[in-house]
Amino acid sequence: MHQRTIALAAALLLATAGSAHAATSAVVYVNGIQNTFDDAIASLQLLKGSLQARKLDKGYVYGNAYNATNGFFADLQQVFRQKNQETQSARDFWRYVDGGAAQPGWMSQAMVDSYVKSFAGEQQMTELPQHVNMYRRYLGEGRKVVLVAHSQGNLYANVGQNLLVGGPEKALGKVVTVGVATPAQYVLPQSSYVTSSWDQVINGLRVVKTVLPANASIGFHPISDMLGHSFAKIYLNKDYATSGSILQQVSQKAG
Repeated sequence: MHQRTIALAAALLLATAGSAHAATSAVVYVNGIQNTFDDAIASLQLLKGSLQARKLDKGYVYGNAYNATNGFFADLQQVFRQKNQETQSARDFWRYVDGGAAQPGWMSQAMVDSYVKSFAGEQQMTELPQHVNMYRRYLGEGRKVVLVAHSQGNLYANVGQNLLVGGPEKALGKVVTVGVATPAQYVLPQSSYVTSSWDQVINGLRVVKTVLPANASIGFHPISDMLGHSFAKIYLNKDYATSGSILQQVSQKAG
């Protein structure tokens, strides 16, 4: 518990860095399974450095929406539980959480907060309240929020984005996602994703669950990553075409 408290405090410190500047966009990394906090920070720093190296960084603020690992099999079980409760499309999200009693945009803050707590418990998205509060704070500062989600992080990002789009923030177009190696079955309007046809983790999940189709091809690179799934070694590797595509999408959406 003490370690998690320190991790969340460090995430907030990183997220608030640069907030004294003009309201540029916030770029937030949302990690996948088996990522320690240090792994997530390293991926965030790689993302930031890669944008800067290509001169695509326009003074963005960077944040880390961390979800903790409990080991490979526990993380995988969590993914399957989240997939079992995933809606068929973004339009079905609110019908799922409230039975169709209210429509997106009609939600009070209290209702949205209750849904956040529900997802944190039922889908074991323990860190979701911290994620959503971070996004709210950025929105309150007048920033657009671009979530760069890897693997399981896409399931967190979709829920957080849906809650803010349909809640009092009415954040359609203000919170968007660039999904990387996504296990999700949909992206929200104005969001996008990059998944390689050689990603064996996503291909394995696709056998038993509905997953968005692959839309990129990196090829087999056993030295970099046998499974073709790593954020740093595969998708954001500057030697592979997906890196440029991801970075361009982030920059375009951040403005």
